[in-house]
Amino acid sequence: MAEEKLEVAVGMSRKWDAREAGKEVARSTIEKLSSPPDFFILFSTIHYEKHGGFQEFLNGVWDVLPKGTHLVGGTVAGFMNNNGCYTRGCTALAVSYSNMDVAVGVGRNTKRDPDKAATKCAEMIKKKLDKSNYINKFLIDITSSGIVPTMPGIGRRKVITSRLGGALLKTLNATCRRLQIGPGREDEIIDTLSKKLKDYGIIGGSTVDDNRWERNFQFFGEEVLTNSVIVLGFKTDLKWKLNSTFGLKPTGIKMKPTKMTLFDCAIQKIENEPAIDSYLKKMGWGKDLLDEGMHRRTLFYPLCYKKDGILCPRVLALVIKDTLVFTNKVPKDDDMEVYSASGESLVNSVKENLDSYEKNSLKFGFIVSCCARLEALGDATFKVHEIINDFYENTPFLLLFASGEDVYRPGETPVRLNESFNVANFY
Repeated sequence: MAEEKLEVAVGMSRKWDAREAGKEVARSTIEKLSSPPDFFILFSTIHYEKHGGFQEFLNGVWDVLPKGTHLVGGTVAGFMNNNGCYTRGCTALAVSYSNMDVAVGVGRNTKRDPDKAATKCAEMIKKKLDKSNYINKFLIDITSSGIVPTMPGIGRRKVITSRLGGALLKTLNATCRRLQIGPGREDEIIDTLSKKLKDYGIIGGSTVDDNRWERNFQFFGEEVLTNSVIVLGFKTDLKWKLNSTFGLKPTGIKMKPTKMTLFDCAIQKIENEPAIDSYLKKMGWGKDLLDEGMHRRTLFYPLCYKKDGILCPRVLALVIKDTLVFTNKVPKDDDMEVYSASGESLVNSVKENLDSYEKNSLKFGFIVSCCARLEALGDATFKVHEIINDFYENTPFLLLFASGEDVYRPGETPVRLNESFNVANFY
């Protein structure tokens, strides 16, 4: 009988040149393994786009990585690993294990037809893994995030209260389908994945740039993609546990959306009043706060609802005319409540999450945190890394700051989250 052998490694590079960084991140990862990796998860910040390009970045990775390795990944706002926390550079996590079967899937045109893209992914995973005899099933999904539209004469602004905003709002539904600019439609993707692959646990997030939401990229094998969903699936004898925390507290400020648009990501009316007027009134805020700082201000006051008992925060992305535009779907005719956060509560939620895990037999961790938390915490992000590093010690882990987070446990409701901290630990 062959010996069971599990090896996990995390590597990184901070080099500026895309190809050289690709080589270093691959080399620094797989040199810690005695066998070729079964999969290689790769993330980078957006800056390589202007320092050689992402195709050169991937070319550098493949100069080192064994051909045929399952590679998935994309661009993120930042990342953490055992070495530290970074908003520039690239990192990878590789796993080599004899008791594991692996498959990858890809679906394109996610903003045009998210159900079709997710279905294609699921079919590719099922075709490869249905015959596997291992009982523990898990998916990591990586999806293209939303893109902030450009308005002629205005550019990419997050608050547009003029008449031009009304014209922009009217065109966004068509723009999202035709040009794939607008919401990422990740809610529909996680719903489809969880239906097609209902026995798999899922953690994931959306690719993004440096929190500008202008462009983002996904990595699939040797390809650099846009507007796609990439899924890594595996069946194994490793056990997994998945936990989400927020650090948010209810304020008692409630509001009910009564008119929606833009694939239910935008609230036009709250309790039959123009959404922005009702929102400001309930928050006790004046119209002078309708400026480009609105997005950052509301990071500490997300609007939330509960989906089958699971808290689902929503981050305000844009204000267009009288409409509140969020990064993901919000429910029509259901009560939503404003929750509050502080730097301390966001940091404490990390400890709360990790305290729920046993450390015995822990092999590696994969963590998805919202890029809004990175933006909100600023320098306190180093405290988060200290807490995480103290928990994992010498056990490999990788955290990515994504534009929204996906979580699903078999038998429960799939959720698309914002401002959350999600840990998948493997034993």
